[in-house]
Amino acid sequence: MSRALMLVSARADSRLRDEVRDRLRPCPEYLRLERDHGVELLDWSVLAHPRSVRNRTARVSVLQAAAGFRRLRDFDVVFSDCEPIGVPLELGMRALGRRIPHLMLAHHLTTRAKQPFLRLLRGGDGVGRVLVHSKQQLDAGVRLGIPQDRMRLIPFFADTEFWSPRGYPEERLVVSAGADHRDYTTLAAACESLDLQVFIAPGSTHNARARRQAPARWPANVHSAFADFQSLRDWYARAAVVVIPLIDNDFQAGVTTVLEAMAMGKAVVVSATAAQRDIVKNGETGVWVAPGDPQALKVVLTRLLNDDGERKRLGGNARRAAESLFSLDVYTKTLAHHISEVAATR
Repeated sequence: MSRALMLVSARADSRLRDEVRDRLRPCPEYLRLERDHGVELLDWSVLAHPRSVRNRTARVSVLQAAAGFRRLRDFDVVFSDCEPIGVPLELGMRALGRRIPHLMLAHHLTTRAKQPFLRLLRGGDGVGRVLVHSKQQLDAGVRLGIPQDRMRLIPFFADTEFWSPRGYPEERLVVSAGADHRDYTTLAAACESLDLQVFIAPGSTHNARARRQAPARWPANVHSAFADFQSLRDWYARAAVVVIPLIDNDFQAGVTTVLEAMAMGKAVVVSATAAQRDIVKNGETGVWVAPGDPQALKVVLTRLLNDDGERKRLGGNARRAAESLFSLDVYTKTLAHHISEVAATR
């Protein structure tokens, strides 16, 4: 393996490592890349007052890119895990003439604020390779001028050892989680008159300013609260159905929750946005519903809650797909392959 540096937009400190070791939380991909593939990590610990950094911001990303830039001479390839780090790093390398092969993971290329900066990277002098999680973002990158031969599609992942079936009895319970582009207004309207309970964990570990819709008044059968990883796993385990209701979008909003629920062997219902159709196969590993349609969601939930066999079939298919296509090992081995290929272009 080439000498690889990964810029991680998170904290990879001893507390995280202890929690992963003790199976108190899922393992992030960067710890597995470090352990199995010798990738060196540069996380938020390099910043001044790192404990005060709780979310990724433009300032934090630029400071982290600058810290990475100062270490480039020690490595054969650099891997940035998001555009807010990768773009300033690439521009710095170009401006100051210190270049090494650069692999960048891009989550949402079509964000309006990012596009002027991304256009600066197009053409032959751009990032060595850009990885995206959906076909829609792959097409968007090409439209922005990123050469098609420098883009690759790589499906996202779940830690299928942490997120695994627990053997709990299922309840008349619908669970949802996450914040980015969630449409909890539609979920609440669909469930208000049904004989079931709903639990929503509306936090986001990636985007503190995530866009979402929520009703002005929650129905009596809906409970919304923070849940840590272990608590959320228990909620999933008790659920009959996991729903990911989404505002229509062109990237993989909700993919983390989708894959966690699939790994738990749950019947998944997801808004049929373009990117989520890359992950969930309708009628095979989950069920699609039209975005923003509470009546359609109500019909699907009623059918699944009354059909134990169908829920078991969908959940079993979902678990097998998670293990074979979307596991942590599959994801990190694919990332390591791209890192090696990009490093070889030096």
